Amino acid sequence: MTKSGGTHPDNPGIVVIGAGPVGLVAAMYLAREHGPVTVLEKRPDPRPLPHRAGRSITVMLSARGWHVLTDLGLAEAVRSVCVPIHGRRAHFLDGGSHTTPYSRDWQPIWSVERERLHRLLLDAAEADPGIRLRFGHRVREVRLDEPAVVVGTAGGTATLPCRRVLGCDGAHSAARSALVAAYAERGGGPDGVREEVRTLGLAHQEIHVPAGWIDPWTMHYWPTGDGLFAAFPLPSGEFAGSLFLRVKGPAPSYEALRDDDDLRALVAARFPGPAAAIPDLGAQLARNRAATITTVRCDRFRWRDRLALLGDASHAMAPFMGQGMNCGFEDARVLREALASTGDWESALAAYEESRTADAEAISYLSDQHYHTMANPPLETENPARDALRERLYALCPERFAPLYEQCAFTEESYATLLREDRAFEELVDGLLRAHGPALASAPASTLSARLAEVSTTRKDHRCS
Repeated sequence: MTKSGGTHPDNPGIVVIGAGPVGLVAAMYLAREHGPVTVLEKRPDPRPLPHRAGRSITVMLSARGWHVLTDLGLAEAVRSVCVPIHGRRAHFLDGGSHTTPYSRDWQPIWSVERERLHRLLLDAAEADPGIRLRFGHRVREVRLDEPAVVVGTAGGTATLPCRRVLGCDGAHSAARSALVAAYAERGGGPDGVREEVRTLGLAHQEIHVPAGWIDPWTMHYWPTGDGLFAAFPLPSGEFAGSLFLRVKGPAPSYEALRDDDDLRALVAARFPGPAAAIPDLGAQLARNRAATITTVRCDRFRWRDRLALLGDASHAMAPFMGQGMNCGFEDARVLREALASTGDWESALAAYEESRTADAEAISYLSDQHYHTMANPPLETENPARDALRERLYALCPERFAPLYEQCAFTEESYATLLREDRAFEELVDGLLRAHGPALASAPASTLSARLAEVSTTRKDHRCS
């Protein structure tokens, strides 16, 4: 690159903004068929720094993510640094616990330290001859008319021309800002962008949890209604813990705390199991400051044939469904498949946007809702017949009906379709109970099958073979 006003001597073709996992996956997909690709990252290369074993946020890999890693030839290498986890176990203040499998046949999802995965993906991208990684390059402006990106480095400001820009630069995306501005200036009216960037009313702290007191093949969590402590297994047998509390409001919230001693006392009272097992809890709470959670919703993911948004740049979501990175990886795969099927960038980006906006909205909604499911200890159910009938239908018609979490994690069906079908399933359950009463939940299988065959809905043929 040259100083401001100059251009790069060779057009890189595609610029990917952001060298996080989604940006690297997108670069590897596109370099093979549409390269060259330059990846710009504002931060320095993390690989020369020591790995903080056991003290890194974990991310979950499920079917959508594994599809992408398999495509790229990285599944085996990634699996070697993952831990399979088969379900989540809730621990209650009264000493009881309850385990919910992630799938009815106990298939696992996979927990991996984000930092370890990131380093592996960086190595793979760097080894690709079609990709150039550029660290310490902060994108200051995206010029969609040219197109080009203006980058600030230690040496000054430079302009990098290109043909396409992929914005994989997170919740505070420079690429999304350019997209919003472009629609405001040239789209206007009903063609403008509906964008929402907000900070959740929750904050979290990372806590390293030692091994040996809870089983290492389950995600463990301690719900209190007004807070949550979660522990995710690591390859070492230890756990990556996360404390979630409200940011503001009456106790328990971070705002209501006077000092670190108050926080330690709160954790000891609300989460006595983890508190007793973590010998340096007070020191960790004082050292690892609370971080807020930013979410993004945007109804436009592309500008003409020049710009596309992927991952958190277009749909940063709450972490509670474990689908944020999987959804971002799927973005890259869908974009690659749209290019392969159309052969035309404008048509491909239009198809990509149409496919992903509804899915992103659906999984973002589900991720918000899932926190409330996990944080609140189960009380005596208001409708035990509904719960029992739901479980009977899952068992009676396993090919027709499945829990929503299981379908999100173990299939690649559209998130929007899954949400729509789950709502239809709940309507079916309620309709059966209204028509036949709560006794249907314990009726013989033949009776239940007959009642189910009588029901006609828009979801599917509800008869079970």
